[in-house]
Amino acid sequence: MAEPEILPPGGDADFSGVRVRLAHVKSLGVAGALLALLTMAAALSFGLLMLFGRSLLAAAAVYVFWPYLFSPTFTQWVFGADRAPFLKLFVLLALAGTLAKMLLPRSWSRR
Repeated sequence: MAEPEILPPGGDADFSGVRVRLAHVKSLGVAGALLALLTMAAALSFGLLMLFGRSLLAAAAVYVFWPYLFSPTFTQWVFGADRAPFLKLFVLLALAGTLAKMLLPRSWSRR
């Protein structure tokens, strides 16, 4: 921190005796950068959860119940795999939610 010195209100000011002290600022270094990065990641994760939370929950439910509802041959025909991939389910449900909000804005809005 600097300690200011008030100069007298005269036109002739002698700056030879003025001393300025600076306190050294200590930083956290690598630990501080890591904490800042973790804070940024938490904020980004929270934002993505707020945007895609409903689609993530729906995709998780479909992923769990898919084998009980559909046969492996149907799953192989639709997805090309023995089990429905979570990422494909998530993208499909996110797109379906977006289309539903575009086509039926009243029924999907918050009240």
